[in-house]
Amino acid sequence: MNVLDSYIPLVEFLGNALGEHCEVVLHDVTKPEQSIVAIANGHLSGRRLGGSLTDFTLGLLQQAKKKPIQYVTNYQGKGSTGHTFRSSSYFIKDDAGTIVGVLCLNYDIQPYLEARHMLDAEILKGLVLANKPAAHSENTQEPIFENLYKTAEDTIHSMISKRLQTYPAEAKRLSVEERMKITQELDEDGLFLLKGGISALAAVLDVSEPTIYRYLSRIRKE
Repeated sequence: MNVLDSYIPLVEFLGNALGEHCEVVLHDVTKPEQSIVAIANGHLSGRRLGGSLTDFTLGLLQQAKKKPIQYVTNYQGKGSTGHTFRSSSYFIKDDAGTIVGVLCLNYDIQPYLEARHMLDAEILKGLVLANKPAAHSENTQEPIFENLYKTAEDTIHSMISKRLQTYPAEAKRLSVEERMKITQELDEDGLFLLKGGISALAAVLDVSEPTIYRYLSRIRKE
């Protein structure tokens, strides 16, 4: 019996128990392009059965190879519907300790954000409040953000575009060193866990797929 089979009924239960504003998703990470094997309240993000892993989850799977991860809570997600979510993910492992699935809760907080905006506009009426200085800490982490795209193709395009934003030159005009750097960053992001990731990056960088494979070979040997 697949270890994830016992979690499938839990998805429907949690969807009903937590209410229509909470999307519950079960991913099979062995099939990253079509990972969604159960979903409740999928209308919130626009996703359905057969959808892919998210950019955030792909990155976590790469991190988990170096550092064990059991769960991540209360990070921000964004759906194709434009709604903002408060999200949490629990990683399901087999008897060998390998991550085989992810159970995700995505609570739609868009109505609350819109209500807050209306209250601010009505009550504060342009009042500018002093910003509280940010606390400085060596352990401060960057905000976690996840895109809840419908397809693997959308996820691939988003992950590549995000990394290219930091380079002023057009993708096809980047140096070999810059292309290798982007390839390394996307490898760490988990892009190449998705089928089509290599071909998509090769097309954007205007190089051949064997060139990307050579970059990866050199990067992973270092």
